[in-house]
Amino acid sequence: MTRRMIKQSSMLLLAIALAVCLAAIQPAGIAAAASKTYKVTANLYVPGELNTQLPGVTAYLTNGNNPLGIGGYDAVAPTAPVADNASLTIASDGTMTLDVTIPNPVFTLQRIGGSSNAEIAKSVRDSESYATLDGSVSRKGRITKLTVELQDRSGIYVFTECTEFPTLLGVDWTVPLTLEVDLSGVSFGDTEGEAAVAPSKPAEPSKPAESSKPAEPSKPAASSNPAQSSSSAESSKPAASELSAEVNYDKLSAVIGTVDKALADAVVSEDGSEVDTAGVWVTPSAVSALNSALKSAKSSLAAADQTTADKAAEALAAAYAKFIGSRKSGTKLGGADEEAVNDRELAAGTYTVSANIWFNKADTGLPLNPHITNGVFPPYNPVENNAVLTVAEDGAALVTIPVTIQDKVMTVRSIAGLELADVKTNEDGAIAEITVDMGKLGGSKTVVTRRATADIQMGDLAMSISGLDKDHTWPATFELNLSGVATKDGGTMPTVQLTMMDASAAGTAMASAGTGEQQAAEPSEAPAEAGADALAEAPTAAEAPGDKRNLAPYLAAAAAAVVVGAAVIGLWIRRRKLHNGNDS
Repeated sequence: MTRRMIKQSSMLLLAIALAVCLAAIQPAGIAAAASKTYKVTANLYVPGELNTQLPGVTAYLTNGNNPLGIGGYDAVAPTAPVADNASLTIASDGTMTLDVTIPNPVFTLQRIGGSSNAEIAKSVRDSESYATLDGSVSRKGRITKLTVELQDRSGIYVFTECTEFPTLLGVDWTVPLTLEVDLSGVSFGDTEGEAAVAPSKPAEPSKPAESSKPAEPSKPAASSNPAQSSSSAESSKPAASELSAEVNYDKLSAVIGTVDKALADAVVSEDGSEVDTAGVWVTPSAVSALNSALKSAKSSLAAADQTTADKAAEALAAAYAKFIGSRKSGTKLGGADEEAVNDRELAAGTYTVSANIWFNKADTGLPLNPHITNGVFPPYNPVENNAVLTVAEDGAALVTIPVTIQDKVMTVRSIAGLELADVKTNEDGAIAEITVDMGKLGGSKTVVTRRATADIQMGDLAMSISGLDKDHTWPATFELNLSGVATKDGGTMPTVQLTMMDASAAGTAMASAGTGEQQAAEPSEAPAEAGADALAEAPTAAEAPGDKRNLAPYLAAAAAAVVVGAAVIGLWIRRRKLHNGNDS
C-alpha cells in the first residue's frame, strides 16, 4: 500500500514540475515564433548623381574594395554593389531591424542620419586611425556597423546628414547616402501589400549615428517637408495604410542640397580668361539653367504624390549633371601668387627648382587635379625641389623634369606645346623625363606658366575609379617656380609658395558636421559577416528584439514547487503511517 502511494506521489510531483516548466517556456516559444530573421542584400552608397568628386560614379561603403587593397580587399574602387551581406529581423509588432556591416577602410563613414523613413538604432565605431598616405590628415575611428530600424517597405532610405572621410583625398565629404535593401525575399505576413508601412512609431528623421550629440548642421530645403513635420507631431502609432500615402522627400532634398552648394561654390565667367589654369568656371547661362531647375524642384517639395517628387529629383539630378559637364578649366596663365621683380636677370648656374605639370579636373573628369610630376598616390598636389634648372651666361635656360606619376593612375605618351630639348622614355614607351627649353628667362616673375597638351593612357586603378576610357588627350598646365634662384644683381628671386590642397578644410568641415571631437570607441563585436553567413536562406525563427526570456527564474520556481510538493507528500505519508500504526 505504501509503495503504491509513493509511486502515485512521485508521478504527481513530476506532473507539477512539468506544468511549471511548460508555463515558463511557452511565452518565450511564442515570442520566438512571432519574429523572423532573413539574410538580405543591403547596400549603402553615394549615388553617382551626388558624387561631387567623380560625377556619375556610384561608390559603395558596404563594399570593402579600395584602391590601396587595404584589409585584404581587391585593389579596385568600390563601385560594385554587394549581395547577401545583412540580416533583417521582423519582430512580432512588425518592427523591421536591419544589421549591416560597413567594411570600407578607405572611404570611411564618420556620421549618418537624417532619414524620414529609417532610424539609426545603433552604430559601432572602432578606434583605429584612418589617415592620408603621408599622415598629414587623419580621423580617429569610423563607423563599422549599423543597426537600422526600417520604417517602411520601400527598400530605399536616404540619409541627408552624413559625413564621409575618404583617406585618399584627406578632406571630409558631406554627401547624402542612400541605403537600398532588397526585401523581395521577405514574407511580411499581412495583407497591406509590399508598399505598406509598419513602423513601431511615427516616422521621423533619425538622429545622427554618433556616441555624443553633434552640432546640428544646416538642412537645405528639408524644413519644408510636410511629411516630416506632420509625422513628428503625432504621438500615437499610425495605421499602415495611413503612412503608405505619405510622400518621402528625402531623395529630392538630397539633390537640392547638393545643387545649392554647387551654385554657391561656382566661379562664373564669360570666357575663363580671369580664372587661373588650376581653377574651374561655368558660364552665366549654365548657372541660370541650373537655378531654374532648382526653383522647379523646390516647388515639388509640396508634391502630393511620390511620383511627382521622384520625377522632380530625377529632373534636377539631370540638370546638375549637365551643369557639371559644362565646367571648364581657367585660361589665365600664372596664379595670383606671382610677384613682379622689376625684370631682374637670372645669374648663370645650376639650380634645384620646383616644376609641375598637371591636368585640370574639369578637363579630365578625375577628382582634383592630377599632377604627372607627383609619384605619390593620389597625385593631387604639386611637388617641390624636383627639377634641375640650368641657366647659361646669356640667360638661356633649360629645365629637366621627371615624370613620376604611377602607372596605375596613368602613363604619359607624348607632350606637345612645350619646346622639348629632350625626352626620355621607359621600357614601355611612357615618358619618364623631359627637358624643356625655356628660352631666355627674365626675372620679371617668380612663377612661369605655360600651356601644353598631353596624350595619356589611363591606368587600371584610375579607370576603375573614374569609369573613363583608356586613351585621352588633355590640356595641361606647366608651371616653373624660380623661388630662390640667384639674380645678377646679387639677390635672389622672391619666394612664392606652391599652392597645395588645403587639408585644413577637412578639420573645419568635420567640426561643422559635429564630428570634430573624437568619440570613444564602442566595444568591439564579432564581424557581422559571420552572423549574416550563418543565416539560412529561408526565414528562421528567432527571439524578438527586447523580448528575450530568462528561463532561470522559471526553472527555480519549478524546483521550488518540487521541493514543496515533496515536503507535503512526505508529511502526508508520515501521518498515514502513524495513522496505520495506531489502527494496528
